[in-house]
Amino acid sequence: MIETINWFQSDFLTLNCDRTHFLQFLTKNNEIKMQIFSSSTVITNINSTRFLGLITDISLSLKDHIIELTSKVNKACYAVRAIKPIMSLDAMKIIYYSYVQSVMSFSVIFWGNPHLNGSIFKVQKE
Repeated sequence: MIETINWFQSDFLTLNCDRTHFLQFLTKNNEIKMQIFSSSTVITNINSTRFLGLITDISLSLKDHIIELTSKVNKACYAVRAIKPIMSLDAMKIIYYSYVQSVMSFSVIFWGNPHLNGSIFKVQKE
């Protein structure tokens, strides 16, 4: 049990317990059940979260993030294919860079080389 209210009060901070969660990063061999309390409220432990646009989970896997990106890129590629007959190549490039490439390049430095990368790049090439 960790009492957080004292730490927050000593630094003149407040904590909204209804909107606060914590994510405990784990390894395969390290599974410690932890609870955090603030006053009499238990702060909820979650399995994944979005932080600065990047979705991560307890094992620091980007699986959920890549699945969401694949969905976004699929939608953008559909839009590009739908307007292909009525737009010029220059207009399509602008649409591609604004909808597909911007989504792909955001937080790409954190991806590393997960096995799901192939699926998102395959969608982009279509």
